[in-house]
Amino acid sequence: MTGEASPGYMPYPSVIELLVKRLSPTRPNKLSADRHGLEAYRDSIRSLPKIISVVRDPIERAVSSYKYNYIVPALTRLKRGQGMTASGKQIPGGRTEQFYRDYLYTFEELASAELVTLKKCLEPGGRGETYSYNRHGMRDHMFFHGTFKSRANSSKTPLINLDGACYEATTSKFVPRVQWNVLAERNPEKILDIPNLQLTQSIVGRGIYVFPLEWWYEVFASANVQREDWIHTVCTEEMSDNAVDAMDDVTSFLGLPEFDFENTTSVGRYNVGGHRGYDTVTTVDEESDETDEPITTQESKSSPPD
Repeated sequence: MTGEASPGYMPYPSVIELLVKRLSPTRPNKLSADRHGLEAYRDSIRSLPKIISVVRDPIERAVSSYKYNYIVPALTRLKRGQGMTASGKQIPGGRTEQFYRDYLYTFEELASAELVTLKKCLEPGGRGETYSYNRHGMRDHMFFHGTFKSRANSSKTPLINLDGACYEATTSKFVPRVQWNVLAERNPEKILDIPNLQLTQSIVGRGIYVFPLEWWYEVFASANVQREDWIHTVCTEEMSDNAVDAMDDVTSFLGLPEFDFENTTSVGRYNVGGHRGYDTVTTVDEESDETDEPITTQESKSSPPD
């Protein structure tokens, strides 16, 4: 049995449409106006691969994302002399991490700014709903048109493309997201211009798993199949606290023969505890020594968030 790990797929409804269409064994008649959307592919949904969604405690995920996607790249840019303040001033390079401490926004600052954006975006009738409808369901040829139509006549909550609707760019190079305007005004001497803004802007949002998963659930519901048979969720904490049972559940979900994972899971885990990649194992003893420490700019290593 083969598969792939593509966590970047989860936030984007357009990926679901492409996946369903490209893996469909048959092509619906494109000449028929009512055969373009999800309904056209109902009979082929069972040909889709099974999906394992690996999630994490949302708060821990947000803190990890802050370290991994903001602190680390910001310090790298600062040390190279490529850092610019939110007001557009050059920051000298080649200094210590302690020197750059005052140039970095705290976790609380970035998270609070994002929460303000999310609250406004997710208001009933707000941008979250209107953007998602206009982009994915307004016209009858759209893939999710039927889904939006049926939900409008039921008590179900609207589908929300959180990543696309709630984070808007701005024209300023040094304050590259609207949600950070207030932060920049209050702290113009700090740095916001870093790589991978789609990750930095949503350190909280990418942990609200219900929004992206709902689109996947809708696909399988359209084929009248139990979503539990096609989507299995694993919590990162399970892989640490009860790895054997977690892997047994995955094996059962995939329909594979039983396997004793004890010899594997007892060794430790990869890509965790400061070791980036899959070539260095963090042993169980090392894991037990890990403690929850305050977030500081000295934290240059962290596991990537799910």
